[in-house]
Amino acid sequence: MRSKINITVATSINGKGGVATVLNTLNSGVFFNNWNMKLIASHYSESKYKGLNRLFLFASVFVKLVYFNLFYNVGIVHIHMSSRGSYLRKSLIVRFIKLFNNKIIIHLHGAEFQEFYKNESSLKKQAHIRNTFDLADSVIVLSTQWLAWAHSIVKEPSKVKIVYNAVPQLTLDRSVKQNASILFLGRLGERKGVADLIHAFKKLLAKDDSATLLLGGDGDIEFYKKLVDSLGIKNQVQFLGWVSGDEKNAYLAKADVYCLPSYNEGFPMGVLEAMSAGVAVVASTAGGIPDAISSGKEGLLITAGDVDGLADALLRITSDRALNDAFTLSAKNKFDQNFSEPVVFKVLDKIYNQLLG
Repeated sequence: MRSKINITVATSINGKGGVATVLNTLNSGVFFNNWNMKLIASHYSESKYKGLNRLFLFASVFVKLVYFNLFYNVGIVHIHMSSRGSYLRKSLIVRFIKLFNNKIIIHLHGAEFQEFYKNESSLKKQAHIRNTFDLADSVIVLSTQWLAWAHSIVKEPSKVKIVYNAVPQLTLDRSVKQNASILFLGRLGERKGVADLIHAFKKLLAKDDSATLLLGGDGDIEFYKKLVDSLGIKNQVQFLGWVSGDEKNAYLAKADVYCLPSYNEGFPMGVLEAMSAGVAVVASTAGGIPDAISSGKEGLLITAGDVDGLADALLRITSDRALNDAFTLSAKNKFDQNFSEPVVFKVLDKIYNQLLG
């Protein structure tokens, strides 16, 4: 008798960004082990995977899918999908999997997928996207905002489910916390509102010259270094580069505030990590952030692009210690009840059991 397995198709688990973080959480927790999961990487971000190497890697996905279906009893193929190139690759994989008797889950991550669908796709391509989602047995989205959008494009809204991202419960030594230390983690770029954060931070310095801003992530670092220099605040701003693992946790332990003023988001892992670590959050209302943070209860939310509002929120949360502490306590409780690994894995287990039952 062939062994029963399930398959996850996604970007490399060793990559950077939110999807890789999600995969590592599923892999290090009990979920992948409980479901006898096999991982197939469809994409690597490393420079060595360019041109023909990238083509061969993509072709290998189909070879592996055939192999697993020949020698194993494959139940579910769980496909993690974003926009643009990721959609192109995964839409081909979805159609290939329909040749087998596998259940298909599309797990939508792309923060800009709605933009990709509405403004970057022709009517023909929009129809192709809708058909791709209709081919899936289940569609997973990351928040209530994304649920409403997905309902508008699929024929069977009942198959769309919310599964929040999960991160491990963090227990950090917060005695090293530095007041008015503001931490950003993510790719430095326009979508994340990094320029807005830098300008808001300059306004904050006019009220509190002890504040510091730490920018952790890759992206257009040189552009933002020039912006910081032009504003005359380079002594108060640190560029950390990409940070992960213990190094990231060390910065979270020291941070007074985690800030993410994004224009588009799915369900940002950094906000969840801050909630788990007991770091107060100031963020925009983009994507799934309001599912995690209710403004005035677990943190403060601002409208993306509102630099003055962002500066005011940062001043309020760094100057009022009682408020800061109240936010972190409420956020920690909400994290434990909604976004911890046991809670999220239970939701995924239910979807898997329904598909395989």
